[in-house]
Parts: sequence; structure tokens; C-alpha cells
Amino acid sequence: MCGICGFAGFDDAGLLRRMMASLTHRGPDSEGFFSGPEASLGFRRLSIIDLVTGEQPVANEDGTVRVVLNGEVYNFGELRQQLERRGHRFSTSGDAEVIVHLYEDEGEALLARLQGMFAFALWDAKRKRLLLARDRLGIKPLYFVRAGERFLFASEAKALLQDPELPRRLNPRAVDRLLRYLYLPGPETLLEGVLRLPPGGWLVWQNGDIRRGRYWEPHLEQPRPVSEDEAVAEFRRRFEEAVRSHLVSDVPVGALLSGGLDSAGVAAQMTRLLGRPFKTFTVGFAGADDERPIARRLAEHFGTEHQEFELRPEHFLEDLPRILWHLEEPTPISFLPLFYLARFVRPHVKVALIGEGADELFGGYRRLLPFSPALRFLPLGLQRRLYQFGLHSLGGADGARSAQAAAAHLAGDPLQSAFEAAGPTPLARILNFEQRYPLPDYQLHRVDRMTMAWGLEARVPYLDHRLVEYANSLPDGLKMRRFERKYLLRRALAGLVPAEVLEGKKRGFGAPFRLWYSADFREAARRYLDEGHMRERSWFRREWARTLFRPGWGWWERRRGSQLFLLLTLEIYCRLFVDPAAHDFPVVPPPTTARALTTATEVRT
Repeated sequence: MCGICGFAGFDDAGLLRRMMASLTHRGPDSEGFFSGPEASLGFRRLSIIDLVTGEQPVANEDGTVRVVLNGEVYNFGELRQQLERRGHRFSTSGDAEVIVHLYEDEGEALLARLQGMFAFALWDAKRKRLLLARDRLGIKPLYFVRAGERFLFASEAKALLQDPELPRRLNPRAVDRLLRYLYLPGPETLLEGVLRLPPGGWLVWQNGDIRRGRYWEPHLEQPRPVSEDEAVAEFRRRFEEAVRSHLVSDVPVGALLSGGLDSAGVAAQMTRLLGRPFKTFTVGFAGADDERPIARRLAEHFGTEHQEFELRPEHFLEDLPRILWHLEEPTPISFLPLFYLARFVRPHVKVALIGEGADELFGGYRRLLPFSPALRFLPLGLQRRLYQFGLHSLGGADGARSAQAAAAHLAGDPLQSAFEAAGPTPLARILNFEQRYPLPDYQLHRVDRMTMAWGLEARVPYLDHRLVEYANSLPDGLKMRRFERKYLLRRALAGLVPAEVLEGKKRGFGAPFRLWYSADFREAARRYLDEGHMRERSWFRREWARTLFRPGWGWWERRRGSQLFLLLTLEIYCRLFVDPAAHDFPVVPPPTTARALTTATEVRT
């Protein structure tokens, strides 16, 4: 797990050093680079595999092909054996070098051979070709920008902004989509011209020309005929193999426990495969929704070395600028607990497995209930409206957006495309949408940024692409049985996790919604969203924004609070990355003031 960056078409050693420095949090252990007149590659390392010889960039035997890799190629051992039988010589014991030798033999077709979470950049000096690629599900990020003859790429957009020639302009269409969805679906970012490589995507820059494509994407297909017992057995086999591959590491591996089914399933498999205690971690808030007691019982059930942390949401506002510096996009508040949990996990382990992804495979979200086979009689338009309401987005509410923002909205809305796509069932189409957009662009984005802010590698075994492909081939009735979500997953984990978790409600790393009711939150929002800045931004109507400050109660207050939080974080984002003062761009943000936010308790079982 690391940070990578570089460029092609020009030479600027100072720029490369600044880009690498801006990614130090992703790779605090060491750095490496290759600098040439036609291309440069930079690397910040978090040492996980091959602690002795795993420095990058890694080159082939004659030094004509070099690569920098962020992430892990889990099947590198098998690939290495095949390459050695073909006569290739290895100088390291790590996973990055297999990419170099596979490229020598197979070119861009190597991507189909890789299993893992990764983003990499490969420079072919003979062909003067730069190849970028990203893993199938979009677990690891990769950004790029083309400015005239200059082409730059990086793990995070802030590294691209180290180039003073890159303009800082907001992207109108991206702002519109942010106001509609509360996150950014698709390749566009809030910065005009800065794009992210899509999940399963590749890009080739060669002599100033660019080619792009995708080597994998989740497909809509007719479900295969399979009995329930056969599906349970096959899922168990694939899931066990996925967790086994995600345990490959030269440093200790732990797990994050939310108290819910998905993370419990990961911990159950780790217990069986490791055969020894490992560390688990939980975050919680004092109150009715505190998941720590259930996570504690899970830890006792699995015999783990458990630690839990309590968050106090009243102090979060002090750290929002730093957190947004890492996040680089305004999103709903659920990123906050993970940021602080990662801070406390990192001194104990460098790698933690998490339960992300199961909801997108098996229909775990409540917002997906309108697509249950039991409700197939509902009109598709009503299903869509209920789903949008469950997203907690603005739902395209034109009252929220100014004329400038509304005019920026163009055809090609991803949700509309999902409903118009050819597919066997509405549930299959909406799960395909979830896997293409909210999963990589919201869920995995926040996981990567909040964990890598502290140099913690989060691994997601549910998103092994072979497991995803199998889940997508199953009929709706194995995902939702009437109104029971994740039906197959519950069947498959029966006997492995306690009944109270198997039958309990969905749990995740919760968000501090009490923040919406605090006077400090509203005061901070007023301070940031003063009339001058509202008028200057012109992205939302001031009359609508004023209504968000009125007192309310219950569910309505929570919904308005989430909308106000989006506008607050959008304003902070603009001050960090867009405003003229931001052109003196910070390489490293100031230290967090989170010292008073948490208390830690270790529970040994």
C-alpha cells in the first residue's frame, strides 16, 4: 500500500519531489523515484510485503520497463512461479515485479491476470509508452490530468495540484452531481480537467496521444440455475479463498468489527484460517446506537485481542479542514468515525480487513427494499423514487440549486442510465448501479482516504472479483427473500457467527448524527456559509440554504443537517483546493486536534 505519482511529456525533478511529499501519509516508511527526460515515476512506501527488497520503482532485467504500484497483487506468488518457468529473473520478493515481467510477455493483456486491489503506472522506455491501470472494483484510486503537452497522474488529486501550471477551476457538472447525489459518481472530479481512472480501467499515453478503455466491469446477465444449498456451498468456498488471499502479508493483520454481519463474517473466516488470536477494533458513540457491546461479544466469541474507542462528536468540527484535505471531496458524514478509528488502529497493525462490499453484492441496504422480488408489482417509477429518497440525496431538487448549477446538468445521468439499461430484473440493474458508482466513488473512496490518512491498509475480501462475479450470477431470490436482505450471506454464515448478529439489524461504523442538533455545528456552518461566500459561489440558492438553519426535530432535522453538512464541506473544499489563497498549497496539513475526542479501552479475551 503506497502512494504513486508521476508525469510524461516533460521533465521537472522539483515537481516530482513535491508530488511525492504530498503523498507522505500514504507511504510513511520510505520513498523512491525514477526521473527521465520523457517520463518520471514517484513512490511513497508503506511496507507490507517484502520488507527488505520491496522498494520501488521496480525495473525489468535491462531497465527498460519500470513500474510503481499502489496496493496488493494477491496472486503474485503463483504468477511469479509461472514467470520464472518462462526464464524471467527476479531481483525482489514483492508483488510489483510480477507486473513488469508480465508486461514484457503479454503487454496490456496482463491486467486480466491480476487478482487484488491496485493502481499502477508502468513506463516502457523502448516504446515511450506510459500505462496506467486500476483494479476491477476501484478499491485503489488513480487520478490524471492533461494540460497541453503535460500529462500527470497520482494516487490523490492534491499531488497533481503541486503543478503551478494546473488551473484551479470548479467543474460545474461535478458540482451539480454532488448536489444531487451527495457524492460524485463517475470519473469527473470537482476540479475541471482532473479525472479519475474508472474501476477496471486502463490508460496509455504514448508520444502525446492517449488511449483509454476498461478490461473489466460488473455485467448484467441472466441468473444461472442453482439450488440454494449449491449456492451456499459455492459462496463459502469462494469467500474462504478470498479471505485467505487477503491475509498475505509480512506484517500483522487485524480486522475492524462494526457489530454487524459483514465484518463478523470476515472475522469468522480469519479465526478459522489463522488458528491464533488476532487484533480487532471497534469505534462507537455513547448512546442507543452504540455498537460496541455487540462487537465486544463478537470478539469474545472469536477469541480476538479486542480494542474499542469512543468518539465525542462535539469536537469534530475542529478537524474538518484536515479531514477534507485527505478526503478531497465533500461526502456524507459517515467518513468521520473511520478517520479516527484508523488513527488509533495504526499503532497496532498496518493492515486491517473490513466488511465493505457485501451490501452491494446481496442487497443489504434498506434503500434497496423497493426492488425486492416480493414488490415486483410496484411501478418502476415508484421504485426509483423510493430508492432516491433512501439515498438521502437532494434528489435533483431544483429548489436547492441555483440556475448556474442547474444549467450545468447534462444528459448521461448515471442513475437514469441504470434504469434504462437492459437487464434481467430491476434489482439486478440497481445492484449493478451500486457496484459501478456508490461503491467505488463513495464507499471505497472514503475507506481508502480515511485509512491511508494514517498509513493503514484496509483490505476488502468481499470484493475479490471472482466472488463479485459469482454473486452477480445468482437469482434475486438468493439475495432478497421477501424483505430479508442478504439472504444467501446469512445462510452461508450460519454456524460461523453468533445468532444475535445473524438475525440482527444492519450495522456499520455509525455517524455522529447528534452533530446536527448542536449549536456549535450551526455556528460553524453560518461562519463558513456567510452571505458573501454564498453569493460568490452561486452554486445553490441562498433562500433555500437559509431554511437549513431553522430549528427542527427528528428525521427532518437529520435530513436537513446532512444537506447543511454537504454545503459546509463543499465550502471548506473550495477554500482548500480552489480559492486563490490555496495556490500556496500545503504539502502536509497541520496536526489533528483530535487528542480530546476519544478514549480507548482494551478488551482481552
